Amino acid sequence: MADELDTEAEPLVSAAIDTSRVLALFATICDAAADVLLRNDDWGWSGQRDTQYTVDLAMDDACRAPLLNAGYAVLSEESGVSLPAGATTIEETAGVVIVDPLDGSTNASLGLPWCATALCLVIDGEPTVATVANLRTRDRYEAVRGGGATLNGRRINVSEPVPLSEAIICMNGVPDRHVGWRQARVMGATALDICSIASGGFDAYVDLDPGNIAVWDYLASVLILEEAGGVADDRDDRGLVVLVSDDPHRNPIAATSRKLLDELHHAFLDVS
Repeated sequence: MADELDTEAEPLVSAAIDTSRVLALFATICDAAADVLLRNDDWGWSGQRDTQYTVDLAMDDACRAPLLNAGYAVLSEESGVSLPAGATTIEETAGVVIVDPLDGSTNASLGLPWCATALCLVIDGEPTVATVANLRTRDRYEAVRGGGATLNGRRINVSEPVPLSEAIICMNGVPDRHVGWRQARVMGATALDICSIASGGFDAYVDLDPGNIAVWDYLASVLILEEAGGVADDRDDRGLVVLVSDDPHRNPIAATSRKLLDELHHAFLDVS
């Protein structure tokens, strides 16, 4: 659960990079994305790919430009891989920022307050700095590897672990049978679903829709969850970090504890 005693969290730090500067950049980007969404009144399709709204492209522009100007490569759901000026490979950049400009776009189109911008800086293959911002409420989750996780500047932790029989599970997709959870929810925005585990809300998350959830949907929130004391994995035991691949999709599974994660692996085996 969120640490009620720690009202002023210590700054998230990392010796390798200026994490405060990265977090400030991410915060500025999330605020800009939220402003784009607030002003948007066009929920038409972009025509460039299935289920992509025109506003997705506007939000992608708001996210990519500052990152490229700062020297980062960008892997975005909406535009793929982009390199900053002068770089010809990812290795020549300051790192890769994996971006989902608008996670939960259907929720956003319905006016529901469960949609987010998610950013995760990956350096040398390791998720290092992450921000997930709820675009409607402006709540902001942040994490630095080895430095903990916060929600609106307050340190957060997962809730006390419970067995599957007492767990409230968030899902992407619908299972074909009940496998023993206490309650289940389908919320429609993976980044916020997993962040809710980090801040003491849901006990677990399971993706039951193969080929739908990709690295930009979950990686930022997985780092936040891990720094809050939780665990995450892929249902097929593949690595969760995907930078350049023909298939960036995975089936993430996340929980407050390794024991619950193992229960979920077993319970959802062959369930789709």
